[in-house]
Amino acid sequence: MKKTLIALAALGAMAGAAQAQSTVTIYGLLDANFGSFKTNVAGAGAQAGTIQSVTQTKIDSGGLNGSRWGIRFSEDLGGGLAVIGNLESGINLDAGSSAQGGLLFGRRANVGFSSGWGTLTIGRNSSSYDDVANSHSTMAGTLFDPSNVNNGAAASTGQFVQQASGAILPTAAAGLTLLQREGRSWVGYNTRFNNSVKYNTPNFGGFTGSFMYSFGEDKTTANNASKTVSANLQYANGPLVVLGGYQSEAAVNTVTATGKPALENSLIGATYDFGVVKVGAGFNRAKYKDAVTLIGGGTGSLAAQKEWSLTAAIPLGATTLSAGYAQSKGDDLGKATGYGIQALYSLSKRSTLYTGVLSTKGFDKVVAAAPAGSNIGRTTTFAVGLRHTF
Repeated sequence: MKKTLIALAALGAMAGAAQAQSTVTIYGLLDANFGSFKTNVAGAGAQAGTIQSVTQTKIDSGGLNGSRWGIRFSEDLGGGLAVIGNLESGINLDAGSSAQGGLLFGRRANVGFSSGWGTLTIGRNSSSYDDVANSHSTMAGTLFDPSNVNNGAAASTGQFVQQASGAILPTAAAGLTLLQREGRSWVGYNTRFNNSVKYNTPNFGGFTGSFMYSFGEDKTTANNASKTVSANLQYANGPLVVLGGYQSEAAVNTVTATGKPALENSLIGATYDFGVVKVGAGFNRAKYKDAVTLIGGGTGSLAAQKEWSLTAAIPLGATTLSAGYAQSKGDDLGKATGYGIQALYSLSKRSTLYTGVLSTKGFDKVVAAAPAGSNIGRTTTFAVGLRHTF
């Protein structure tokens, strides 16, 4: 009997040790808001020469962060080495549907290794540029942040500022877009890539870095694969954060797309927390390298857009007030400007109430034949919402 009890105890201890070496975490975030979205467009037909306002009142998903649920796992192999993996699915909370174009795990689907030398994952990864793209902003890329957020190509045309004719021009090769999404002021970029390998460094005295390479896997006899390179470097020391990001992405291959780098983004930024206020500033250079469709027809190249933003956040107990201004300017697209204000109230560690307003003016030269001095391309967003994490 004693031997049996000892054996059972030993087996129980071994099972407990094995269980401790492997962890699985289910997590999620639910974010929904109720708001008003107004866009000024040029009238057509009998209303030609006038400004028409289109206002949509709706319940939307992802005011502060994109709604999602996910599974994260890690298995300790010993010696500081672990197998890791992450499956994350985006949710359109207003409709109960899958985000990221309906992909099952559109936000992330990868597996790899973690150790003292960093992490290496393969699969569908967020780009290294996107990992720091909002780090310069104290508004953190929310619905009310006028600078860069998820401006990927999967957005519907209804989310873009329209020109007088109602067309969405100019457009780049398939898979890219020139216009801002949901009224943001900066040129867009794609945030997640299939068939990619990504490496994140460990922390070296406050310095961290990341590199991602996407193979494209769409090579044909006529075109090269649509490869993407993305990288970042960040330094964090107490209240100071300084960062840089780079991404060169190719258009998805079509008969006319070459697969060579078509859009290039280069970002530098910094934030500093003074305690009573946190300030942030960022500068980005967005350059289309392939020919694009121009207003009025034909194709050609576009000058780089020089983009900058300033933001500030003031903590007041459970409330945080933030404001920001952003601008994107170039010779071909003209100038886009925007400002945003938001207020966050922490109900608990997991739940946050929020409200805010965003107002932007679309690229001047995108709006053709608009009345002189008009407010064509002006978008105004007001919303209130709730975010909960689990």
